[in-house]
Amino acid sequence: MGRGFGRFSVKGSTGVPQLNITSLMDMMTIILIFLLFSFSSQDQNIRLDEDVQLPRSNSEKPFKWAINVTLALDRLKVEDEFVCGLKDGRFLAAADDRDRIGPLYERLVRLKQIEGYRHVDRDSAEPVVIFHADRRHRFETLYKVMKTAAMAGYPNFRFAVIKD
Repeated sequence: MGRGFGRFSVKGSTGVPQLNITSLMDMMTIILIFLLFSFSSQDQNIRLDEDVQLPRSNSEKPFKWAINVTLALDRLKVEDEFVCGLKDGRFLAAADDRDRIGPLYERLVRLKQIEGYRHVDRDSAEPVVIFHADRRHRFETLYKVMKTAAMAGYPNFRFAVIKD
């Protein structure tokens, strides 16, 4: 005699029916693959100053964690902390030094010391600086920031851009 389970019945069996998990495993595998692909293709969200206009790019390189240096039209910041002001592409705190920006250098050296003390684990072997530079800046202004960062121990740079 068959045992009834709702609309279905198992004929000739008096025990508990066996569950076939092959379909369940197929479904879970498909969901896992979907989630892996969707997480790997997500863009990274970073905080930007409202005054900064980033350039556009169609690069496919993934985002990696780094120290954020923001170069707005009127100020320079490191990790959202004000470093010095700018006026017409000139750094207000560094009028006498043409090779480096003193306050930026000091701030980056302090960060380097903190990283060494705390053994900060980064994605790459070398520390990286991401520049959030307004596209309206002249190259000479950006070059001075890059040169100062390299002097402070951050020779590797990336630029934050808006993905096309």
